Amino acid sequence: MTLADLKMQYTQQDIPTEKLTAVINQAIVATEPKRKRLNWWQSAVIGVGAVAAAFTLALNTSYSFANASERVPVVRDAVKVLLFREYKHVDKTSYADIKVPLLTNLRDRQLSDKLNTTYAEEGRALYESFMNKTNDTPKSMTQTYAEKVNNSQLLVLERRQDISSADTATKLRYTTIDKQNGLVVTLPMLFKANAYQAILKNYVNEQIAASKQYDTPIAAIGPKQTFYINNKGELVLVFQRGEIAPMYVGAVAMTIPTDEIDSQLISHAYVK
Repeated sequence: MTLADLKMQYTQQDIPTEKLTAVINQAIVATEPKRKRLNWWQSAVIGVGAVAAAFTLALNTSYSFANASERVPVVRDAVKVLLFREYKHVDKTSYADIKVPLLTNLRDRQLSDKLNTTYAEEGRALYESFMNKTNDTPKSMTQTYAEKVNNSQLLVLERRQDISSADTATKLRYTTIDKQNGLVVTLPMLFKANAYQAILKNYVNEQIAASKQYDTPIAAIGPKQTFYINNKGELVLVFQRGEIAPMYVGAVAMTIPTDEIDSQLISHAYVK
């Protein structure tokens, strides 16, 4: 199967998407007066169009936003991840700082609109969930993002959420984007058949057994396993905090040698 076949299969998937304008308007609508908001975005107005319109408006109306953008080299040409919105709240018992990313200059505009809509919805939902917890228990929530990989072929966006209350939880998520072909790379797309799941499971459990750092074998590797592809073209599996190691270890990123999965790869387009 070629990349062209994969893209055709990908674009034919039935992925429901809300009308972009409505979602983005909802994502930036002014919150209730008692809630603190990011000052530079208080009166933004988004016209009919795509998420990129929000970026353009912010550049034209915000000194701080435009100033930051000027420090990004070739922002008009290169695929970049910029700050779309930041939700903040501080009081005596709680703290929130939720940064929402914005993908710019992806060749496939439909894909960038879809992803930016998802990130906008997610950011607002996190903030509303946090604000709806009205008890007096001290708590905090942060979301940050980073370009884990940004080369000529792939953009890997990392989103990290840290939530503290009685316990502390960290969640890492990755979006691996083929910039050239306009699609999000999923784990099953890399392999010929489901046999890869057993191979990955066995390899991971071998590493767990051989290391004093890890303590919990995994039951399975599924199609939604958290992963990304690094700059060397290697598959990296990511296990959340407490999943295969004690909580104090944090999240675990395990690089899989390509030799271990080479026979199962559909091609070497992504994993080298």
